[in-house]
Amino acid sequence: MSDVSLTQAAELAANYFGINGTATSLPGEIDDNFRIEAEGRTYVLKISPPDTSAAILAARQFVMTRLAASTMAYAFPAPPLGHEDIVALPDGRSLTVVTWIEGVPYAEAGRFADIAQDIGLLAGTVVRGLEGFDHPALHYEDQWDLAEAHNTIRELSSNITLRSDRALVDDVLDHLIVRAPLLQKLPKQVIHGDINDLNVLVDDGEIAGLIDFGDTRHSWRIGELAIAATYIMLGTDDPIAIAEDVVTGYVEVAHATRDEAEAIYDLIRARLAVSVCVAASRRHLGNEHHTVSEDAAWELLERLDYVDAIAAATRLAAAAGYDAPEPTSTILERRDRAMGHALSLSYSTSPSGPLHIIRGEGAYLYDTMGRRYLDCVNNVAHVGHSHPDVVAAATDQMFLLNTNTRYLHDNVITYAERLLEELPDHLDVMYFTNSGSEANELALRMARATTERRGIAVLDHGYHGNTSSMVELSPYKFNGPGGDGQPEWVTVLPLSDPYRPEPDRDYRAVCEWLLDERPPVAGLIAESIVGCGGQVMPDTGDLHSAYEAVKERGGVCIADEIQTGFGRVGSHFWAFELHGLEPDIVTMGKPIGNGHPMGAVATTADIADDFNNGMEYFNTFGGNPVSAAIGIAVLEVIEEEGLQDHARKVGSYLLTELRRLMDSHDAIGDVRGNGLFLGMEFVTDRESKIPNPAVTAAVVGNAKENGVLLSIDGPHHNVIKIKPPLVFSTEDADRLVGVVHTALGHVAL
Repeated sequence: MSDVSLTQAAELAANYFGINGTATSLPGEIDDNFRIEAEGRTYVLKISPPDTSAAILAARQFVMTRLAASTMAYAFPAPPLGHEDIVALPDGRSLTVVTWIEGVPYAEAGRFADIAQDIGLLAGTVVRGLEGFDHPALHYEDQWDLAEAHNTIRELSSNITLRSDRALVDDVLDHLIVRAPLLQKLPKQVIHGDINDLNVLVDDGEIAGLIDFGDTRHSWRIGELAIAATYIMLGTDDPIAIAEDVVTGYVEVAHATRDEAEAIYDLIRARLAVSVCVAASRRHLGNEHHTVSEDAAWELLERLDYVDAIAAATRLAAAAGYDAPEPTSTILERRDRAMGHALSLSYSTSPSGPLHIIRGEGAYLYDTMGRRYLDCVNNVAHVGHSHPDVVAAATDQMFLLNTNTRYLHDNVITYAERLLEELPDHLDVMYFTNSGSEANELALRMARATTERRGIAVLDHGYHGNTSSMVELSPYKFNGPGGDGQPEWVTVLPLSDPYRPEPDRDYRAVCEWLLDERPPVAGLIAESIVGCGGQVMPDTGDLHSAYEAVKERGGVCIADEIQTGFGRVGSHFWAFELHGLEPDIVTMGKPIGNGHPMGAVATTADIADDFNNGMEYFNTFGGNPVSAAIGIAVLEVIEEEGLQDHARKVGSYLLTELRRLMDSHDAIGDVRGNGLFLGMEFVTDRESKIPNPAVTAAVVGNAKENGVLLSIDGPHHNVIKIKPPLVFSTEDADRLVGVVHTALGHVAL
């Protein structure tokens, strides 16, 4: 309640503006407002608090005067001629006076739906009237500014105590974040900023005018329309249809770019989320002005949660005169014309089509319409998609220098030293490449150089890269579609699978027989958990036997850590440590750069000396300053955020919860793995263990439709691989388990 009495208000109007009349109190959020009736004319006296900027008050006066002069269609309050001054009171408060506008607030007039298009016309008229006008005082940050909605929601949403309500505003925030690249490019100008149902005055069923310029600011132009549409949608049976009418009216007098038109729906939801967040944070102050429309805002926000966001955004863009966004089928046609058909595309046969992903954050990916997907398969974004520390390391170094390793630079040396600290002491030399495939290719060259042999041993179903040599030595490729079969120089050792044990087999004897029957090998290259084989962790004793058999015959052992390294397995930094192995060469890739193309090879000084045979090794981009800076940042994030131990804890929890599903779903034959490198194998029944690829595909497809991304591997395509970013949380694990449980419930077994 104002501490200014009606008598005092009348005296202020008389003393400072020469307006003699009687005062009546008016509602106001920040200012004390009074209606002054004097000599047949009516005014509004506004008393602003001491912290109000005089420059902002003056700018608002200019805005009102400009609008009042720009159109006769609507009435706008404006300082009366001769009373444009802003009076500074001794106590620091400010006085202004504007003309009174006749009419009743739309919120109090008994809502009528056919006003929607007129609301759009009003918003468009304001935008047109203020086009080209600017004032430095109106460039300020405020929690009601839609351009700051993401910050407002992030800062205030903790005041929302009901979990389901909090989830609604969090979803809005997620959409704003993923749409940020589009939103940041939206045109800005001075707008009214609060065309709501209390500020729009109506008279005899028509809009009479617009009041309350207290939120006038420089912001997104289309925000004027979005805010106006938000309040007219409250309490309506078909809010999207109402919004369409508002848009139709707006574009009759003002232009909306395609980007603006496609942002309208997101900004409507943003305004609702800001409204409920502000209401929640200020309710304890007892200022009902902030909560007067809160229930209606929540009701609309909940209703929109059940609306197809793509369809709604498309309808509003169409109302602005734009065709629907380019359909997936058209994008696929363009891709087919411009790119090679050997490239795979996830979910290409899904009923809803493949994903068009434009952004990632943490363990989540976002598509063009702001849909959020829990990424359970992308082990490249090791420390989380778009980790700010990694991004900063890359951009900071890119501003300074990027060149090759023929020049001295601290970054690559520091990075080599940091990696060696994570490796066993006998591995003391580093080389850098641009991918895991390159790293394995280099390791193969080293093995051949140090042994002067050409042959190589591998584990069955293994995959080690996309170069010619790696395809030739990978059973996953040479025994698969389009493959040429096993080359003469490749020895394939059996993959020891604990889920399908062969107790009568002498694994060591089999390995020795194969190695003796085939051409002498330079070495063995093997993953310690075989990903393409179906997330299979070979029996530790058998893997030891393979290593020993190769080393006894003069070969070297290469640990392929491209998928499993850098703390993913939780209990150890490298997967070969799970088995107590001592490799001669370790190769790295995928997670090493958190999405930046990098690879590395660690080896012994003796092997490095043998490789230094006069043929220079040079890699144009391997170990460049930017890549090295990124690699250092990734290691620092792993350490500082405790991600290895996090992978251990969350992975153990997830493994336990997935195994619980086996109690209610017989189709799950096995759940296995370490840390956050897990696999679920699906079978027709647990006794026969016959692979069930149909159920596997159905679960993955259903999970995608429910916002969880998974992938399939294994020679029989019946294993779901789970290898998310290491920031994957227990809450994410619960969501994954719940989605798999639901999916299995929908699958006809």
